[in-house]
Amino acid sequence: MRGTLETIVGAMFAGKTSELLKRILWAKHQNKKILVIKPIIDNRYAQSKIITHNDLSHDCFAMKNWQHVKDNFEFNKNNYNVVFLDEIQFMEMSDTIKNIEKILDAGIDVVCAGLDQDSRGKPWETSSMVLGLSDKILKIYGFCNVCGMEATKTFRKTEGGERTKVGAANIYEPRCLKHWEPR
Repeated sequence: MRGTLETIVGAMFAGKTSELLKRILWAKHQNKKILVIKPIIDNRYAQSKIITHNDLSHDCFAMKNWQHVKDNFEFNKNNYNVVFLDEIQFMEMSDTIKNIEKILDAGIDVVCAGLDQDSRGKPWETSSMVLGLSDKILKIYGFCNVCGMEATKTFRKTEGGERTKVGAANIYEPRCLKHWEPR
């Protein structure tokens, strides 16, 4: 039987990694065999851990690319029940979709978390494709740093620069539509 794909998305500081961590802990409580993966580019807090902004963490494999993952792990039901992917927006789109499909076809569930939009309000391609294939979707929201209302956007504190700039509260903050502007 094919695995299920669940995706958690939202702006920065909405609690996506916390929600993923909750699912990881629940799977471990059920004695499921799990694998947690994040892209190596996410080195904000630690290389081999997923870490929430309030410092909760879990060990993970930091992938360079999908070949790096396949060189280290064999995806079958004997080895894994659930694969967790954090920061999917930083994973290369076509390889990520292809490998998620292979993992699902092996009967392994996949739970992804990541940004749905960049700080300019543009959809992340990998996140968008994963959302389109998902069996379950959870969009979560933070609180606007200006007014405290529901935040659906990530605001970059400085203008310009590359689209991908890994950072935390030193660079980004959650904002509502009223107080957000693309940067």
